[in-house]
Amino acid sequence: MRRLGALPPERRRGAGFVLAVAAAVTGLSGCALLPAAIDADAHAFARGEVAELSRGLYGEGSDTTIEHYAREADEALAEHAWPVLIGYEAYADADASAGGPVGRLEFRVVVPSEGYGADDHVACFWSEFDLYGVVPDPTASDAAVAHDLDCPPDAQPIDPPVDTDPVFVVPEGTEALVVELLTAAPANATADDIVAEVTERMPRPTGPYDVAFEPAVVVVDGEIGFAMGSGHSCLLVKRTAAGVEVVHAPSILLEPGELGCRPETALLPDDQLQSPH
Repeated sequence: MRRLGALPPERRRGAGFVLAVAAAVTGLSGCALLPAAIDADAHAFARGEVAELSRGLYGEGSDTTIEHYAREADEALAEHAWPVLIGYEAYADADASAGGPVGRLEFRVVVPSEGYGADDHVACFWSEFDLYGVVPDPTASDAAVAHDLDCPPDAQPIDPPVDTDPVFVVPEGTEALVVELLTAAPANATADDIVAEVTERMPRPTGPYDVAFEPAVVVVDGEIGFAMGSGHSCLLVKRTAAGVEVVHAPSILLEPGELGCRPETALLPDDQLQSPH
């Protein structure tokens, strides 16, 4: 663990300040108040570290949970040498859509004794989060963001909860299957026929939480457009008089709100599928 002398400049200034204060206190009142002054600065330092980390965590909209924040905090801790995540609590009656907090994270910070001669200073804090980020907001003071918590005697760093949210994918091998099916499809094949066959024969997703995107097909004047996925995970295939072709387009055009990953997009002329930049 870093010594106080190895702190970044802004943190060294805080440690230096308390030593100066402590020296002045010693001159006036003897040594009795020195540990208390140092502990106060160490506590403020620890609170600032937790507040800084919490301010950098952001939500993902109305589906955000405290488990999301716990996973995000675990990743952020790699860049913060002092705090460790020791717990999290989801609020059972939370209504994220109404703007209320969804839960809280709990942290412990150990400020080592090296550099100032006192015992290690151990402090714990909790921070609340809503669907946007830390409560009340990232511009609030350290004390408003990182609240004092009585450190549990058995507090230990915890692993973040496993993300069990579904991950939508285009299963490997789907492209080859679609090319095969569109090549062999009869001239009178309907969109429903093709969707049903793709769904039946499509490879199964391999990840524990993987879920296949729904395939979509359109038939227009004998031409077939196929789409599955979204954005950079979009598969587009078309069958025209020229044959069967996998269609490639910039992923930005395939996001919702743009052309989208739709079977109609697969049938667009090439000049409408060029990068907008």
